[in-house]
Amino acid sequence: MSDLTPHVMRYHSDHQKEPGLITSELLDTIPNIRHGFGTATELVPAALQPVWDQRPDKRQVHGTRAVHIVAPRQHVGDADAFHTETPGIPVSVITADCVPLLLARRDGRHVAAIHAGWRGLYDGIVGHALAQLGPGDWVAAIGPTICAACYEVSAELADSFIERFGTALVPTHRHLDLRALAQRQLEEGGVTAIEHVGGCTYCTRAADGSFLFRSYRRGDRNSQQHAGLFIHHDH
Repeated sequence: MSDLTPHVMRYHSDHQKEPGLITSELLDTIPNIRHGFGTATELVPAALQPVWDQRPDKRQVHGTRAVHIVAPRQHVGDADAFHTETPGIPVSVITADCVPLLLARRDGRHVAAIHAGWRGLYDGIVGHALAQLGPGDWVAAIGPTICAACYEVSAELADSFIERFGTALVPTHRHLDLRALAQRQLEEGGVTAIEHVGGCTYCTRAADGSFLFRSYRRGDRNSQQHAGLFIHHDH
């Protein structure tokens, strides 16, 4: 992963409140927000489970559509970014190498989740979502994602990223840095408080030697590994 700018906080996958629990210290500072990043052994984070049946009915398609969630179990169809100001409704995304982005306004009154794979990042999903969120003092956590060292792509795809985003996003031959691109797009959208959370989905291992996350590149399919957040009813 490329070097982070000074205002971006570093986070390492072994910094956990308890084994298997992946959270953001930055999001923990936001009032009345509950959040978590799923793992191979806890696909739905414990923090989300009390409200999990209220989640939107959605299908992720590696696109750029963002949807405002205003009702429990809202049917939204094809979309890859979700945001809400309604307490008790979780917004979440499924990832297994793509970038899960969790965002919250500092006052705790608006939260968002973005699924950002290479297609979505290439097409600017982060900017699309931030435009819909509107102005505010936002913070973001970039969750467990395949690292650049593990993410080798075709020469054609690497060249297309170099042409659009420059060489920094392809730090070695045919390897994409999805985290760095997600960070760049957040910063371009005005989000400067950013935390990197959880390590690489492909190679990070738990203390017992097992892989900590599900990874599409390792062969996991339909893993249902979720990351999300919600506004607590006490708000």
